[in-house]
Amino acid sequence: MDDIFNDAKDRVLSVFGQSVLLTFADNTTLEAKGVIKKELVELGQYEAIAGEITVLSIDSSIKLKRGDSVVANGITYEIDRKIKDDGYLARWNIYDC
Repeated sequence: MDDIFNDAKDRVLSVFGQSVLLTFADNTTLEAKGVIKKELVELGQYEAIAGEITVLSIDSSIKLKRGDSVVANGITYEIDRKIKDDGYLARWNIYDC
């Protein structure tokens, strides 16, 4: 069953993903496939305000940390925090540098 989800993850990234260049804190780099998109989320103490964030979805086996950077389409983003990880794809909040 696990193979089915791994195949689905690979297909999602190959169809919807784009090449991204990841730069880690130790200045090593890795080229990977990722999906970058804008999402609306609830913000504030009572989640009464909607705000827009930029999200990077990437293979969860790639270990990112806050402060690492991502370059896609000539735009540099910085990793902020992990939003969700289902064991196949990890979703990270990123922002323009």
